[in-house]
Amino acid sequence: MRLILVSNRLPVTPQGKPTIGGLATGLSRFLDHWKKSGNESLWVGWPGPIDSEDGKSELEKKLRTEHNAIPVFIKQKLFDQFYNGFCNDTLWPLFHYFTSLTQITRDSFESYKEVNQIYADKVAGIYEDGDWIWVHDYHLMLLPAILRKKFPKAKISFFLHIPFPTFEIFRFLSTQIRSSILQGLLGSDLIGFHTQLYTQYFLRSVLRILGIENNFGIIPVEGRSVIAGSYPMGIDYNRFSDFANTAACKRKTFKIKTDKMKIILSVDRLDYSKGVLQRLVAFDLFLKQNPEWREKCKFILIIVPSRTGIRSYSEMKRAIDEKVGLINGDYGNLNWSPIIYQYKGFSFEDLVSYYNASDTILVTPFRDGMNLIAKEFIASQTETNGILILSETAGASSELGEAILVNPNDVQEIADGIRIALTMPEAERQKRNSFLKKRIHKYNINYWASEILKDTNKSISNKTYSKTTTLQKDDWKKIISDCNSKAKTIFFLDYDGTLRELQRKPEDAYPTEEILNLLQTLAKEDKFEIVIISGRTKTFLESYFNELPIHLIAEHGVWWKQPNENWVSQFQSQSLWKEEIKHLLDEYEARVPGSFVEEKDFSLVWHYRNADPEAGLKYSKELLDELFQISVNSGFIVLPGSKIIEIREFGTGKGRIVNVFLESKNDVSVIAIGDDTTDEEMFQSLPESSITIKVGLGDSFAKYRLAHPEEVRDFLKMFV
Repeated sequence: MRLILVSNRLPVTPQGKPTIGGLATGLSRFLDHWKKSGNESLWVGWPGPIDSEDGKSELEKKLRTEHNAIPVFIKQKLFDQFYNGFCNDTLWPLFHYFTSLTQITRDSFESYKEVNQIYADKVAGIYEDGDWIWVHDYHLMLLPAILRKKFPKAKISFFLHIPFPTFEIFRFLSTQIRSSILQGLLGSDLIGFHTQLYTQYFLRSVLRILGIENNFGIIPVEGRSVIAGSYPMGIDYNRFSDFANTAACKRKTFKIKTDKMKIILSVDRLDYSKGVLQRLVAFDLFLKQNPEWREKCKFILIIVPSRTGIRSYSEMKRAIDEKVGLINGDYGNLNWSPIIYQYKGFSFEDLVSYYNASDTILVTPFRDGMNLIAKEFIASQTETNGILILSETAGASSELGEAILVNPNDVQEIADGIRIALTMPEAERQKRNSFLKKRIHKYNINYWASEILKDTNKSISNKTYSKTTTLQKDDWKKIISDCNSKAKTIFFLDYDGTLRELQRKPEDAYPTEEILNLLQTLAKEDKFEIVIISGRTKTFLESYFNELPIHLIAEHGVWWKQPNENWVSQFQSQSLWKEEIKHLLDEYEARVPGSFVEEKDFSLVWHYRNADPEAGLKYSKELLDELFQISVNSGFIVLPGSKIIEIREFGTGKGRIVNVFLESKNDVSVIAIGDDTTDEEMFQSLPESSITIKVGLGDSFAKYRLAHPEEVRDFLKMFV
């Protein structure tokens, strides 16, 4: 299998040197394993700024040949608007809960869309059937949907390496932007997050913003099933552990520990989400409250430069520099500096040696997707058995419960954590690290990637709608041609959600001029017979369609009105069940603000489209449970639909009436189109030769699927 891995940045520079970053480092180990397993891979991403436009083709050839890398060239001004604009001024602070730092502009989002399209075009140029496309991180959240449109059957995974925020935070984005992001992600077969919490936040946003429910993390999207799940990213455990046990590492460790002091370590890149200044304040408090530890410990602060050209980051570094100077000035002397400050990147060998030498490490970001430093530190422990102090708001905290978990906003808690770590008995240190090592060793980088691939394949193979295929425009002419070979074509058309888009209030879903003209044009043709078969009342249908020469069937088959005729009942009943059920539905109407009860001659409907999505979903399940328990031998059936629950007289239904309608028809083609549960009876009852079409999402007995009512209208226009 060939993997096309897509991320914002390539793992190599234009000069072929490795780039620094957790994603590039972590995935490089996985790709080594991938290659050894006999697979191929290509990595698509931005190579960094290019000094000259000349030589791009040669650079592209060199990167592909030597590094399996496909560069995406983006003009510098556009890249700045995309990366420094929408990515890092909007998404990064918002997803890390820094709402005061979040800047939202439509121009930067337009640049974000444009760059995602550029990436899609680049992937399209190399894609082959059977490839696995794996898109990474917040820079490319629109990409899966663009690729899905180009390649409907492609295998696409997406993984978000930063937190996904709560709905209350996510909706800071404008309606257009937040909807576009969610729809973009839903182009994937699988959407992966580091923790279950992030997954639940995402699913809640999908429900509340797009109105799409999920079943245990499986989301129905245009005839596909999308899996949203948690996949905590691992590390190459053996790489860290093996080097930590080498003689070279032990020599480096010995040099770091020559003064025999206890070492408190902090390693992070410069970023406001990491809480570095808070750590310094906490260390200051620790020294103040525990004077016995002065000259017996040292704080090694390693900060990797990041986004050095951005003013806020420069100001942050200045504040850190000043705090380091104050602490060293307040507590230090000629023989002891409390803080050893290093503002630079470190090699893998040096970093593991510092991990191995330290008695504890502070990993206390305000918010973090995962934080692999915590796992690298544990994997690097040998004799020292250093203790991990970890922020409870880092993604890693859900896995690493044996660490000392602290609130990153509480400097007293962090200071207490330092004291507990430095005074912890050796047996306790060994016990904690033993559990952590086993877990990190098992759930390593290869396990993480293999689980994502496995569930991506599961999402594709377990398509719940495999019998219903999307009706492509290329198929429309063939259907029309087949219909023309018959004496007449009969159209059974549902109304709400099929001819007309669903509205929050049913009374607002009146037929547009476009719909009326379309039906009028079709009905004029002698070879067409039009039947609107709806759950609507006969009063509604007659008020809008009475002047058209078409058949009207109301309440799912209870009433039938032929052109220029009166309504005729197809069913007789006392409706003895209605009074009891109406009382129950009235209770739910009172309980759920925005919901309401609609009463028809032979049915009752509880609508919850206008209710709070979560409340509506919760109480609809509760109501269904109650109704199913009392429906046996009670004269009615229960039909859950699109934001409705319909209770209908037993024996009514579209399936029965379409058979009655077709009894005397010969040499006809039948086309039936509907979007709801009630239409499934019609699809099942019609002759096998019928063209049955499901509109929108969900399981169906229909042969084909169209996405929305606009497509239905376009399809019908082709007949005239």
